Amino acid sequence: MESHEFEIFVRRCHTRLLHTARSYLGDVAEVEDIVQETLLKLYTMRDNLDKYRSLDALATTIVRHQAIDALRKKRRYPEHRIERDLIAWEESTDERTDEILRLIEGLPSKQQLILRMKHIEGMETEEIATLFKMSIDAVYQNLSRARRAILKQFKTE
Repeated sequence: MESHEFEIFVRRCHTRLLHTARSYLGDVAEVEDIVQETLLKLYTMRDNLDKYRSLDALATTIVRHQAIDALRKKRRYPEHRIERDLIAWEESTDERTDEILRLIEGLPSKQQLILRMKHIEGMETEEIATLFKMSIDAVYQNLSRARRAILKQFKTE
């Protein structure tokens, strides 16, 4: 892939990559860092990018994996808590949406992540189970608990 072709690709997919990273991480600086690392990785692979069917899918996968790695690091080191800013990826004026997103922030970290991956990122349950190294039933159970907790809190408020 030529340099000018790579530039065009970056311009086309940069916003989408930011959105993908933002759906996992709330910290804007961290999101930008992850996207930059992804683009750097793709740039170093530019001579071999013609071998891939979809560069967009490759870039999205790399961003997603790097965001998940960043979340795992935060989980390993308690001083790096998961950012509670779930609405950074979407600026919504809908009060109900804002309320639901606020309630999601109150969920345990694992339930938040699974809920984000399933409903915001649109990932398949099997893929989530593989990433978390858990059974598919455990993913469904976490989703169910998260949904019930949000519904319960939403009704009481």
